[in-house]
Amino acid sequence: MSVSLKRNKYLRMFQSLHHNKIRFQTPLILRMFGALNKINLRNENRYILCNFLDQHSDKIGLSDDIYEINNTITLNQLFLLAFNKAKEYQLIDVLYKEYINSIDAINEKRTI
Repeated sequence: MSVSLKRNKYLRMFQSLHHNKIRFQTPLILRMFGALNKINLRNENRYILCNFLDQHSDKIGLSDDIYEINNTITLNQLFLLAFNKAKEYQLIDVLYKEYINSIDAINEKRTI
């Protein structure tokens, strides 16, 4: 299957995730992270994670500049950092919304 067909398939799947009261958000975050990697949107994944960590750095106690850390660690390490901080500080729903909003923006850009 070509990359563009895979991308369209995943974007359609993401559009169906607009449920506000999803009970188990953790598996969906993991799937969205993996799906973005699979369709070669790794930079967007990094942006989502860095944006989340930057916005909530005061709550999670991240004193270092996340954009400097971003350049020194792998994408998987960045995801684990963001996910563990979100879990530790009860921000899973915020990380989930960050992914959903970013994927909406990707969908809008894709349709334009």
